[in-house]
Amino acid sequence: MKLRLLDDSIRLRLSQSEVIAAREQGLVESQTRFADGSVFTYALEAAKSSAAPSAAYTRDRMVVKLSAREIESWANDDSAVSLRGEVRLADGAPLKLLVEKDFKCVAPRDDDEDQSDLFQNRSTTC
Repeated sequence: MKLRLLDDSIRLRLSQSEVIAAREQGLVESQTRFADGSVFTYALEAAKSSAAPSAAYTRDRMVVKLSAREIESWANDDSAVSLRGEVRLADGAPLKLLVEKDFKCVAPRDDDEDQSDLFQNRSTTC
């Protein structure tokens, strides 16, 4: 799972197996380790109730929660690329949530990223 943070927005991009895990197990998580031994964990969790989207950060762990029903529908629909949500912050500003299926790049790249588990790209951009 890839994570992108920009101001008050969180974007998660999931591979095919991660989308399946989100649907079937209700949880997908990834970790980034640091030289000092600390570990940052980020996760997508399927909320069993149809509660509003949420995001929380505690103890080096960020969890984005979306409705299990939404995740199941998204995972089962080949044409559905993303799920969106929004959380109101204490000052009333929005924290935007975006969860996407991760697609293979169309043009070759010079990095070593394994794209074998990514979705087949249907567009002309990466």
